[in-house]
Amino acid sequence: MPIGSGGQFPYPDFKKRYDTLLPEPVVWRWADTSGRLSDTEHPERGTLALSLPNGSAEIIRDVAVAYQVIPAGKNTTPHAHTWYHLFVVQAGTGTVTFHDTSETTDLSLGDLLLVPAWSLHHFNNPTGQNLVLLNLMNIPLLAELGNLASRQSEPGA
Repeated sequence: MPIGSGGQFPYPDFKKRYDTLLPEPVVWRWADTSGRLSDTEHPERGTLALSLPNGSAEIIRDVAVAYQVIPAGKNTTPHAHTWYHLFVVQAGTGTVTFHDTSETTDLSLGDLLLVPAWSLHHFNNPTGQNLVLLNLMNIPLLAELGNLASRQSEPGA
């Protein structure tokens, strides 16, 4: 492969390449979203991701937003990943277990939960109602950096 020749351009042109457009206001109506949540199949870590009118899942710079549903009577497999989660409990109750510290805590309506990157965790919902979590996560930033990675524990581990 031949070596290319670099170019130059004035600073104002350089700066324009990194200017970002101001975001426009967007609303997601709960009536629409909750209907989609009830109509969507929720596998183990089932989510319904939000998007902007242009289809982007990056809702605010470097952050994606989704609803995660832990179905009634179900749990997730312990897993960890490079991104963080900031969860807000929207409906239902359940527990989260952090395997690195062997701690479990109850979750109920309105609770906020920070799951740091690489924190091995799982949710349990022993109730008859879905546990619905609003989930803010920095996946877009890590994808841009080429740093999306995860690990899942073996069943029963």
